[in-house]
Formats: sequence, structure tokens, C-alpha cells
Amino acid sequence: MDDVGRLIEIAGAREPVEKERFDRVHQNVRQHWQQVQKEQKGAPGSRQRKIIAIAASLAVVIGAVFIFSKLPLAPETASLASVERVLGEVKAAGNPASRGDPIQSDSAIITGKDSRIALRMSGGQSLRIDAASRVVFHSASHISLDSGAVYIDTALASESSMMLVTTPLGTATDIGTQFQVRMHGMVMVVGVRRGLVEILRDDQVKLEVDGGHSVELDVNGASGARTLDTNDPDWDWIETVLPEFDIQGSTLAQYLEWYANELAMDLVWADEDSEKKAARTMLTGSINGTSLDQGLMMVKQIAPFEYQLSDDGILVRVE
Repeated sequence: MDDVGRLIEIAGAREPVEKERFDRVHQNVRQHWQQVQKEQKGAPGSRQRKIIAIAASLAVVIGAVFIFSKLPLAPETASLASVERVLGEVKAAGNPASRGDPIQSDSAIITGKDSRIALRMSGGQSLRIDAASRVVFHSASHISLDSGAVYIDTALASESSMMLVTTPLGTATDIGTQFQVRMHGMVMVVGVRRGLVEILRDDQVKLEVDGGHSVELDVNGASGARTLDTNDPDWDWIETVLPEFDIQGSTLAQYLEWYANELAMDLVWADEDSEKKAARTMLTGSINGTSLDQGLMMVKQIAPFEYQLSDDGILVRVE
């Protein structure tokens, strides 16, 4: 156990090098070694030179692997969201957006007067951007709205999926809800479909808006409030860019939960047996490209059930 041995013992085992990286270095060294063999073949002392070349090649491989294993990898840029649906021409970070595209930090999404986009945030929140809007993504829970409107649904996301929407007049923060923020010039309109939204004005005054209400703020503060039920025309635009639900491999219960959430209603089971049957019933096929009502009718053909709409929600009975 000499000094080198003690150093190796203290350092401990090295983390394994990625196979692809090792193979690439090994191949380069092998090619070099083969060239050395070719040049030294037949020359006096060729056997000794071959042994030296082999030893040198091994030393290079070991050294290269050591160096590569210690080099810091380029940091991967985590996406904040992914595109679920695009209606018309939408620009994301200056490029045309399409389904599946990742959205990175500080990217701006700009929609035209006839275009909209739906995205899924990395935290599970559903985000839709209306026509003639400009939105900048700062993090998975923070966006800026410069113009136009955004609709945010955090009802089916994780508990820690709070969203902040910053505007020139203040910041809106949701507390497990469905809401939209719209900028009309220098007027900020916050409408809450379900849940509760807290608004922090630039003068640090806080306002709370609960489900079924809308409030307007101008440069002087709150300038008006009104009731806003779940069927108000203010919500009509969000269905035009409805994210597609993949029913293939999903259960009837999962689909009905999604459907009820899109209507901002509670899903109510007629009895315990209906709930159990829906959880066991697997769906097949596709409802892509359909409206909410069209998709519901198609699912009913696949897995029959009865439903009734009421003020309390959607009452479902599975046959």
C-alpha cells in the first residue's frame, strides 16, 4: 500500500462512465493505435514498439475516460410547458407553434386575431391563450400577460400547482380554480369560474374574487364587479381551443371527470355501483377533433351510460 494506493482507496470507486462516451473514446484511440502499428510494422524493434504503443493507447483511453467523466455535462433546459393544440397561426419564441412543442423559460407566445393555443404546464395546469394575445413564460407557475387573455385551469393539477399571472396593473394568483385574465388596453379583467383568485395590485392592495364573479381594475384600482356564471359568453372562447382528450386506454370514470371539469361542474355518481363500473370500463378509439358534446355522444356509444345536468353537477348512472 504505497502513496498512490492510499490515494485510490480514499477516492473510492468512480461513477461508471456512460457506455456511448466510453465507446466513442475507445474507437478513436483504437484507430490511432492501428495507425501506429502500421507505421511501425517491419521496423527494427517493432515488437517492443508495439508493446509500448499498446501501453500508451491504454493510458490514453484511461486518461480520456477520466477526463470525460469529470467534464460537466451541458445543463438540460427543462421545458415549462408543452403545446396541446393550436388553432390558426401562433408564434412561440418567434417560430410557428405546433402540437408537442416544448416551451422554454422567457419564451413569448403571440397569437393573431384569429388564432388560439392550448398548453399543458409541467405542473399539470391547463393554459389557453385567446386571440390577439402576448404571453411570456417565466416559470412553470408564473406567466406575464401583456395583451389579450389567458384561461387557466388548475382543478385537476397537483396541489402545489398555483399559477401567477402578472399584468401591468397587478398580479392574479389562483387558489385551486378556473379563471381568466384579460387586458383591455389599461384595464385588467379577472373572471373566476370556480374557486378563488387573489389579486395583488401594484399599490400592494389585495382583492379576492370568488367563483361566479368578475372584477375590473384600471390604473385607479377596482372599477367594477359583476356576477359571472359558468355558462356566461365570456367562457365561450375556451372551448374553441379545447385540449384533446385521448380516450384510448382511459377509463370511463377518467373521461367523465375531465368532461365535468371542462363544464366547471361536479361529477356525481347515481350510486356506488355506477362509480365502480365506470372505473373498470376501458375506452377505445378516438374523439379528437370533436366538441365537448360531440365527444360525449361518441363515448356513450362506446360505453353506455345515462346522465343528467343539474345545479349540483352532472349525475351519471352506468348501465
